[in-house]
Amino acid sequence: MSSGISKATIVGAVLAIVVIVAVAYYLVQMAHKPQSPHYPLSIIDYLGRNVTIQSQPSTIGIVSPDCAQIVYMLGLGNKVVLLDIYSKQLLNYLGVTVPSNATIISSIYPTPPLEPILLAHPSLICADAGFNYQFVKDTGTLADSGIAVIFIGGTDNTNVTGIYNDVMLVAKALGVTSRGELVVGRMGDILNYVRSHVTNAQPVTVAYLSWYNPIYVAGNSSFIGYYITVVGGYDPFTGMYPTITPTQLIIANPDYIIADDFMGNYSATLQAILSIPGINTTNAVKEGHVYILGNLAQSLVEEPGPLSVYGALLLAMILHPSSFGLNSTEIPHYISSQWVMEYVKPNLNLTLSG
Repeated sequence: MSSGISKATIVGAVLAIVVIVAVAYYLVQMAHKPQSPHYPLSIIDYLGRNVTIQSQPSTIGIVSPDCAQIVYMLGLGNKVVLLDIYSKQLLNYLGVTVPSNATIISSIYPTPPLEPILLAHPSLICADAGFNYQFVKDTGTLADSGIAVIFIGGTDNTNVTGIYNDVMLVAKALGVTSRGELVVGRMGDILNYVRSHVTNAQPVTVAYLSWYNPIYVAGNSSFIGYYITVVGGYDPFTGMYPTITPTQLIIANPDYIIADDFMGNYSATLQAILSIPGINTTNAVKEGHVYILGNLAQSLVEEPGPLSVYGALLLAMILHPSSFGLNSTEIPHYISSQWVMEYVKPNLNLTLSG
């Protein structure tokens, strides 16, 4: 009879350890493995609607550019069968070709037309609660036809957190949550880059104009006002997209006036701005700090999607050019699409190029 541990006991112990290690490794791998979504899937959209998605959407409809940004950044542009003309225009600027058989709708505010949506019959539609605000009345009809609609916050958002939430809402609905997390992370990286460059910049007062008579401004409660603050500016006007009087504009005395090209022509837009009574007394006009955004620049700044972080970068370059190695004379008074692509370099991968 052996006085030590038997060979069989040793072998058994070794086998037990091997089994324990193997099980532990399996559990760890499973914990880190992306989980496939389970459908039917119920989600709560921005409007608080409980939307049931029966199966992973095979086709997608887009009725606002912020939705387009999200869907394409999630890598699901190949599923798009319907989108609006403004989204198509933005994608073309970024070198993305929209399939020729996709249905293009030209009117989306305050609601897109129902007939082309029913004909295209996407599995899921993404809409902007702030911009497509009347579209909710058609969701019942669309649901009866097997078309689910989710509303993101979109234009209602007041900061980048709202845009992050929009990305994750769409990612969840489409069954690609991990991709949504990647997009949000890259957005944060670009904003951190911008913040790091304007930390020591001199604060400036900014009026962001969308029309001149009456005067429409972004307001400090809008996501545009939020980004102005992020990049070292101050929007002095309270609320979201308020109208103000010429007197209010003069009293605010902005250092910079930034406007979208609301007349569709740089010269006409500039003349409209300069026709505001008393505007020549503002620092912005006296110092030559009036800037008008062309189509792509306007999309980056005004559309509350993932590309808006490039809008923040653009605003920072206008307000603080030296922080980005630019001379003030390198910032044109009309920010063309060509200039944006050369200096800001927006892209659907959310990367920085130098």
